[in-house]
Amino acid sequence: MIRSRVFLLMLVVAFLAVVQPARAQVTAYAAGQGAVNSIDVSVEVRASVRSRCGFAAGGAPAGSIDQADFDQSGFTRDFAIQLNCTGASRIAVSSVNGGMTTATAGATGYATKAPYQVDLKMVADNGTSSTANCQAATLSSGGSCTFAGTAGSSTGLRLGGASTRANGSYLRVSAPAYSGASPLVAGRYTDTLTVTVSVAP
Repeated sequence: MIRSRVFLLMLVVAFLAVVQPARAQVTAYAAGQGAVNSIDVSVEVRASVRSRCGFAAGGAPAGSIDQADFDQSGFTRDFAIQLNCTGASRIAVSSVNGGMTTATAGATGYATKAPYQVDLKMVADNGTSSTANCQAATLSSGGSCTFAGTAGSSTGLRLGGASTRANGSYLRVSAPAYSGASPLVAGRYTDTLTVTVSVAP
């Protein structure tokens, strides 16, 4: 009888141990494991690059013409231009004398200035181009040529696109055989052209 009671008591204790409520479980995650809370952050970055414009290294038109008897044969020569402009540009030309002139004193019935023509062709990197031509007489101070004077935001032949390569741009000076009413006095004839370039809006 005593043995039965002891055995029964042991069963009750064992049962109570089994039916005890489970404890709350805590799981620890190592760094980089488990659920991660994320926050979306939007950052807007703005910057700008100012347009630059000028002649590329060695790209400014330079040189001279020395044509004997140009009054009879005329002349023509192209001077290559290469720009370094990251956007639209304007190029302008001015003439010191407004024509080919000589320091030789003129005699009665003889002329001391010969006309000639200036052509500009500017080509952008995207293949678009701008062209114009004017008489040298319209390139002197106050001249009426579309690209006369010093290049500026509204002065000069406008090229709408960037030009940073050798695209075939040039300045051409030319004249046919002289046909003025008065013959040219003998002597050396000269003129100087100044070419400028600027950023265009």
